Amino acid sequence: MIIDTHTHWPFSVNDDPAGFLRTMDRFGVDGSVLCGWEILHKRDTMAKWNDVLVDFCRRSEGRLWPLVSVHLAEGTRAVDEAKRCLDSRAVKGFKFHPWVQGEYILRGEMDAVCRLASQARVPILFHDGTPVYSLPSQVGVLAKMHPETTFVLGHGGILYYWKEAIETARQCPNVVVGLCGQHPLAMQTICDQVDPDRILYGTDFMGPGTEDLVAYRKGMVDRLNLSEELRKKVMGENAVRMFGLGTRSK
Repeated sequence: MIIDTHTHWPFSVNDDPAGFLRTMDRFGVDGSVLCGWEILHKRDTMAKWNDVLVDFCRRSEGRLWPLVSVHLAEGTRAVDEAKRCLDSRAVKGFKFHPWVQGEYILRGEMDAVCRLASQARVPILFHDGTPVYSLPSQVGVLAKMHPETTFVLGHGGILYYWKEAIETARQCPNVVVGLCGQHPLAMQTICDQVDPDRILYGTDFMGPGTEDLVAYRKGMVDRLNLSEELRKKVMGENAVRMFGLGTRSK
């Protein structure tokens, strides 16, 4: 079983999930956790693109699961939108990209979202590894403030902050590390040092034209020295448990 926990799709360019599913079939992926692209760039309204995402996943034969986002700078409207999305019960969590969204995560609106996520038992996935708003240690501060909420370092520090990601996970048992975008040494060290139940696989697939990225990042994980038990956890079992996913049988 393979679950890709870090994907995006440009809905304004292509609103048909068939292309996404073909890419998944090409690489043997059973399911993908998906966040939109437009909402991260603050195009139009939060509700519009969250609804588009949920509908896109609804038409995916049960193989795509949505992570919605909100714009923290919109204050109480952001919190209200987070509540609305969770009320749909189709949403599997939240995704924030502080670097692209240009929003500092240590603010009252994020505290409110963290409490909502804890109540709904869904995780919050962050783009991490790029200063100044997206460092693993900053997510770690949130994790210590909200110990009942699960936080995912979507890139596990990327190329330069992977040691910080490992230390954040060491200090915070509610922090999960994604294998997505690091170099092989970092990925292997994460697998060697982080709790095996708190590691996820992701590719950062961004839609049509980026299929080679899936092949490249999957190949990197395929070449890691992992036990069969750990590989199963990383490639799918942890994601199913963490996001509360239903998967198709093969």
